[in-house]
Order: sequence, then structure tokens, then C-alpha cells
Amino acid sequence: MKHTPKIILFLDTSRGFNLGIASGVARYSMLNGPWTFYRQPHRYLTQQWQFDLKELRAWNPDGIICSIAQTKELRHLGVPMIATDPDSYSGLIPSIVSENWEAGRLAAQHLLDQGHRHFAFCGYSAVGWSQDRCRGFCDTVEKTGGEVDVYQPTSERYTAWAKEEPHIHAWLNSLPKPTGMFCANDDRAASILESCHTLEYGVPEDISVLGMDDDTYICELQNPPLSSVRIAAEQAGYHAAALLNQMIRGEAEMSGQRIDAHVTGITARQSTNVLMVQNTEVRKALRFIRENTNRAIQVTDVAAATSLSQRTLNDHFHAELDCSIVTQLTRARIDHITRLLTDTEMQIQEIAAAVGYDDDRHFSRYFKRTTGLTPQAYRRKISPP
Repeated sequence: MKHTPKIILFLDTSRGFNLGIASGVARYSMLNGPWTFYRQPHRYLTQQWQFDLKELRAWNPDGIICSIAQTKELRHLGVPMIATDPDSYSGLIPSIVSENWEAGRLAAQHLLDQGHRHFAFCGYSAVGWSQDRCRGFCDTVEKTGGEVDVYQPTSERYTAWAKEEPHIHAWLNSLPKPTGMFCANDDRAASILESCHTLEYGVPEDISVLGMDDDTYICELQNPPLSSVRIAAEQAGYHAAALLNQMIRGEAEMSGQRIDAHVTGITARQSTNVLMVQNTEVRKALRFIRENTNRAIQVTDVAAATSLSQRTLNDHFHAELDCSIVTQLTRARIDHITRLLTDTEMQIQEIAAAVGYDDDRHFSRYFKRTTGLTPQAYRRKISPP
């Protein structure tokens, strides 16, 4: 009977990156296996979990894929092993390594392309992958003649958010506005968004925020949804499984091979979807428009959200954006409506009510006047055959 490889797979799949790794391993197993897995328990089953080396040895595993922190003990099992995303690549254990410098470069280019003139980075102290992402970001900005304001944590150790938050707030207040900010990962970016809300800074009008890892669970729960650098974790997981299989079969030695988790692009969401303007009152108006696309607001409402008269604000709109308040208001509302038509299965009457119309006929006329199509015709046009 053919031997089925038994693989210890210790990954915290509550994180998007590790979930991608696990998906790649599963795909390799499906196509080239099958494999049997000994998995780390989910957190809802146990809060304090520690593996039992005797139990694992009795299971008689053939290979291991685990976090770098677990390799010191698990290497005593004497089987081929691959570590995931170490803080710094030592070359001693085959490892999946993220393209951290390249992620920083790509993040900087994204914010530069949007026209940002001021830049900031928020990461973690004494964490290798965070520092590498910072270097890539700073190197790219500095090549254009710009500078990056890098947040300096108060301690090299992990600091609870309640203690760190006041320092983050002081730092955010010190930044010029608008600023384009890259955060070391999506968790850090989510904390920055929370602080921006507390301080009443508009995102992305005052501070554009870009994360890293494109963890859908984190990114799409934010307000506004978080833009993030994508990384090919599933592909890396597949290649790691292929290498592990070679080592199990004796076709490759465990000699510190590096499996790159390549950066593949930016998933752009609302947190960086910004019209670059320097005028503070115009930024206030844009923020008010963005936050009220579900209401039938008028130009007078937009002006009332600023300290300017409607006429003066309109002049500033022309100077900064080369369009009127009403034009920008219409663009924002139509963009919101088209997303509802494209991304939801809401009925036309429901969408009309959701954007402040009591009568869906008036809503349809408004949409057609701007786009040339009725909402029904637009939805048919963009729907797959």
C-alpha cells in the first residue's frame, strides 16, 4: 500500500497570510497527494495551546510546516521542516519569506502616483519585516526628493494599544495634511484608521492609509475599507509543499532554501481613493460628500459643512479640482449607486431608498440623466452573460 505522507501543519489561519499559505499547501496535496495533516487547534477550542512533542513523535510525522517560533522544539522530531515568514532570513531552515522591501517600494509608488507630497510610515520597532518594509518605502520616496516621517515607538517591546495610542495621536497631529501613509501590516493600518476617526481626520482626504497583506477580513471591515499591498501567499504555500515533498523523498536536502512570497500589486479601496487637494475647506467638503452619499444632500448642505460661503467654496473647488461642487457631488453619488448596482443584488427600489429617494422613478431619471442608462439597463450591461 502506498504510504500517505503525514504533515504537521502549525499555522494560525486566523491571519490572511497564513490562510493563503495553508490554501497553497492544500492545493498541492490535492493535486499530488493525498497528505494527512496534524493541524493546530482553532482558537475557539483552546486559548492556551502548546503542542506535546511526545504526542507528535508518536504520530510519526514525515514533514513539518510551521511558524519560525516553533522550529526550535519541532526540529527534535528529526523530519524535514519549512518555516513561515521569519523575522529575518537566516538561511538555516527552508523558509517562506515575504518580499518586504519590494512591498515598501510598491506602496510608495502607489501613493506617489496619487500625487502625495508628504509621506509617513507606521510600523513596529525591532521587527525585521517591518523595518524592511519601511526601508523600501523610504528609499523609493527619497529617490523622488521626498521625505518620510517614520513613527518611533516608545519601546522596542510590544506595547499595549491603550498605552501607545496617546503617542500615535500626538504623531498624527504633527503630520502635514494631506499625508500618504504606509503601515507595516493591515493590523497597524486598522489602528491608524481608528485613531483618525477619534481625531476627526478624514480618510483619505487628510490621511491616505495603505496596509500590507490584503487580509480581506480586516480590510473590508474598516471604515473606509482599507487599501492594501497584495502578497502571493497561496503560491508560496504551494511551492513550499512541493519542496517539502522533495525533502521527504530524499530528492532535496534541508539546506536553508528560500521560498519567496511575491508581492503582486495593490488592492485599492477607499482609504487611498483620494483627490489630492491642499485646501482644508475643500477637504472638509469632500469628506462630507463621501460620508453622505446615501443621502440626497444638496450643494447648500456641502457648503454648510465648511466655514465658507457656497460661492467661495465653489471657487475653491474650481481652483483645486477644476469642477464645481455639484459636479463632484454628482460623481460621488453616481459612483456609490453604481457600486450598489454592481456589487449587490438589491432591487432598484431598495437602492433608490438607500440613497435618499422616496420615488424610484425620480431616482431612475437622475441616474439616466448622468450616465445615459437607466439603473436596470446599467445592471444588464455590467452583468456577465
